[in-house]
Amino acid sequence: MSDPRPLLFGLYEQACVGNGSSAASLWTHPADDRLSATSLGYWTDQARRVEDAGMDLFFFGDVLGLYDTYRGGAETAIRHGVEIPALDPMLHIPALAAVTDRIAFGTTVSTTYEHPFAHARRFSTLDHLTGGRIGWNVVTSYLPGAAANFGLDVMAHDSRYDRADEFLEVAYALWERSWDDDAFVGDKASGVFADPAKVHRIDHVGEHFRVAGPHLVTPSPQRTPVVIQAGWSPRGREFAARHAELIFVGDSDPVAVREGLAGIRRRAEELGRDASQIRAVVGMNLVVAPTAIAVQEKIDSLQEHYAAEAQLAAYAGWGGIDFSQYADDEPLVKRSTNATQTKETRSDAPVLTAGDVRRQFSKVTAFADDRFLGTPDTVADSIGAFVEESGVDGFLLHPFLSPGSVEDFAELLVPALRERGLYGGFPQDGTFRSRLRTDRRDRLGDDHPARSGAR
Repeated sequence: MSDPRPLLFGLYEQACVGNGSSAASLWTHPADDRLSATSLGYWTDQARRVEDAGMDLFFFGDVLGLYDTYRGGAETAIRHGVEIPALDPMLHIPALAAVTDRIAFGTTVSTTYEHPFAHARRFSTLDHLTGGRIGWNVVTSYLPGAAANFGLDVMAHDSRYDRADEFLEVAYALWERSWDDDAFVGDKASGVFADPAKVHRIDHVGEHFRVAGPHLVTPSPQRTPVVIQAGWSPRGREFAARHAELIFVGDSDPVAVREGLAGIRRRAEELGRDASQIRAVVGMNLVVAPTAIAVQEKIDSLQEHYAAEAQLAAYAGWGGIDFSQYADDEPLVKRSTNATQTKETRSDAPVLTAGDVRRQFSKVTAFADDRFLGTPDTVADSIGAFVEESGVDGFLLHPFLSPGSVEDFAELLVPALRERGLYGGFPQDGTFRSRLRTDRRDRLGDDHPARSGAR
């Protein structure tokens, strides 16, 4: 049996003050620097820390609207700074690439409100400027406020994925088929920049888009950025099987993760893809300290600066349910929404009341998964066990505090991971895609739908 591939470790960030992925209100902690997240220095410092720690990926999530489901408006989110101010992370990446040499960058862009022609140009630009260190997290937007910002209504969940499929079809055509590999000449003696016979229109006409082309940018190191996908609903898994190279797993139960990834990879093989090239990472909410007493002190300190209302506002937006409208003894009735969808609820699962949810949110919800809370040895052992049980290829650190969470990861956890052979070994050079693939190629494999008809 071959040795397992080295694990990928990255940092999950959002270009905002209240990072809702762990606890949106922890910017109030005295050890947190997120109030300076509108400054360039904050981000270049973070990027250097990530690279110095030997991590592999600096990833940005993003939103296009306020969380305005809870209590029928955005007041709670604004008061607590829930995922605001939402700066544009694409503008951060060239600056961060300029102060780093190795780490890859991933950023979230929605197919619901963007246009594929402008989008393809931006990502080709980023791929050139980073030397091929860029990936695109493909999302479909769900916030009502985001739709209103573009003068639209929220699209139905599965319809958003239909639009995303066509969006990718257009982007792939621009990236992979508009310019032949030898179209760019750049010959000073002849004065020929590019061979016009090898630059092509795409003339796409579809349900959502009409794009003539050709692409405005010469082929970049990867051509198509690494395709990242985070949907864990049935429609999201189908989308991942068709397109994704790196999956952000939407579950924390290792058995469910293994089963979900196996299903995605089976479907990918049915679609003619090499499923072994599909990688997967899972989120990690880390609290680590040298002793159990010190761990508990850190947990208590974080809890002291946690605002349950802030996290309720975030979760209400993600799930599309306004918990404030329910009395404590009222059951939360499962209903179809156009918000995020993850896994199917088991038929024998207990019915939760609004009071259950409020009690759950009275503590930092990320503490509920305690496998990443503990001493370095305890957490490192948990990470090794999780990899064995789930089959994931890596982890994204969701910081509670900045820069403290990255510092604790680097100074406390990394040595314990190295002792167990769980850290290091992930390729340090080349394009982002070449590091993910077993064949180390920069371009997508011929089995990927983007390569259909590629020149």
